[in-house]
Parts: sequence; structure tokens; C-alpha cells
Amino acid sequence: MVGEEETSKQHLVDEMKQAKDEVSTLKDKLAAINAEKETWFSKKAEISEQIKKNISEIKELKDKRNNFTNKVKDLKRERDTLNSEITTNIKKIVAEKKEAGVPVQKEEHGFHGKRGPSVSKLKAEIDAIEFRLETQPMSFDKEQQIRKQIKGMKKELEELRSKTKVSEELKAVSSETNTLKKKANTFHKDIQKMAKESQDAHELLITKSNEVDELKKKEEEAYQKFIELKTEYMKLSGEMQERSKVFQENRQRIDGVNREATKKKHQEEQEVLKEKREVVEEKISKRKKLTTEDLLVMQRGN
Repeated sequence: MVGEEETSKQHLVDEMKQAKDEVSTLKDKLAAINAEKETWFSKKAEISEQIKKNISEIKELKDKRNNFTNKVKDLKRERDTLNSEITTNIKKIVAEKKEAGVPVQKEEHGFHGKRGPSVSKLKAEIDAIEFRLETQPMSFDKEQQIRKQIKGMKKELEELRSKTKVSEELKAVSSETNTLKKKANTFHKDIQKMAKESQDAHELLITKSNEVDELKKKEEEAYQKFIELKTEYMKLSGEMQERSKVFQENRQRIDGVNREATKKKHQEEQEVLKEKREVVEEKISKRKKLTTEDLLVMQRGN
């Protein structure tokens, strides 16, 4: 019976030791898994923050690109308006020069008539001929011929004056046209600059968008790894609790066995003591000599 109790107790001790070792091993695993789990969680949080930053930059780049695009549209409208005015002015110059009979020659900065005799020079010639007609004697036929020449020259003078007036007016239009061309060229340069800024912003936006897509994949991978480790952590935590429970239960059972054994031993000692006391009491009743052991028995009994 005693042998069975000892065997049972030893079995509980072995189980308790095994459970304790398993709990210790599981604690080490849990610590390692928890550290790795938190590492992946931190990585996921870091990636999420980077995604947030990129999305903010993408929004700014979109606003910047749209702003440049709108400026390009506005500048193109203004440039087209100027080009339309330039075209209208050029057509006006050509039409009026043709109407006035002024030869048209296309040059780099506008349209100019071919140079002929000036108004002042032609008028001086007419005055000189008229002076000669009035001061020099000549035949009737010669006089008529000169008067006819003067009449033709005066007609030419009026036409020249008319052409000169038209040329002056067209010169002003040509000057205005050149100014408009310079302004249009400035607009064109601004358009090219703004278009490049818009394109650069768009390309950077595409790059950032691709980065966000890649980061989202990495974020999902980090999150899934975190979930896997968390699941494993919970599973091992449950196992550790079960083994801890086994350890505590076995410990309580061993404590119970030890208490029972102590109680039994005490009872047995009391029985032995009682028997010894009875023997000593019998000696006393028969007036026999008591030994030192007999005295110790009586003392313990008391």
C-alpha cells in the first residue's frame, strides 16, 4: 500500500516537473514570438506612415500639376488671341497696301512697301517746272506740253501723298504687330515653361503613386505576418496556461499527499507512543525500575 502511494506520488512529481519544463520552454517561445510580432507591427506602422506621407505629397503634386495645367490653358488662350490679332493686322496691311497700290514685300519683322520718289522731292520738281514755265518764254506747244507734264506730276504727287499716308498708318499697325509678336513669344516661352513644370509634377506624381502601390503590398505582407504571429502567440499562450494548470494541480495533489502522509505518520507515532506509555504505566503499577527511555516516554506523553 505504501509502495503504491509512493509510486503515485512520484508519478505526480514527474508530471509536475515535466509541466514546469514545458511552461518554461513555452515562455521562451512566447517571448521570441512576441518580439517578432511587435517588430512586424512596428514595420507595418512605419509603412503606413510612409504611405500617408506619400498620399499627402501626391495630393500636393496633383494640385501643383492642375495649377500649371490651368495656367497653360489660360496662356494658350491669350497667345491665340494675340496670334489672331497679329493675323488680322497682317491681312489688313496686305489688303490696304494692295488697295493703295503700294508694292508689298515680306520681311522678317513685317510688311513694307518698295521705296519710290519722296513727296518733298516730287513737289520740288513740280515747283521748279512751274517756275520755269512762268519765267521763261516758250512756244505755245511747248507750254502745253509742260502744263500737261505738271498736271501728270501733280496727279502722281496726290497719289504719292495718299500712299505715304497709308504707309504711315500701316507702319503704326506693323509696329503694333511686332509688339504683339514679342508678347506672343513671351507667352509661348511661359507656356513651354509651365508645360514642363506640369509634366515634371505629373511624372513625380506617377512615381509616388507606384511607390504607394508597392508600399501597400509590403504593408499587407507585414500585417499578415503580424496576424500569423499573433495567432501563434495566442495558441502557445493557451498551451502554456494548460501546462501551468497541470503544474498547479499536480502541486496541489502532492501537497495533499504530503499532508496525508504527515498526518498518518503523526497518528502512527501517537499509537506507538500510546503503547509505550501503557508499558511504562504497567511497570509503575508493578513498581518496576524505569529506564531513561521510559522517562522520556512519560515526558512525551505529558
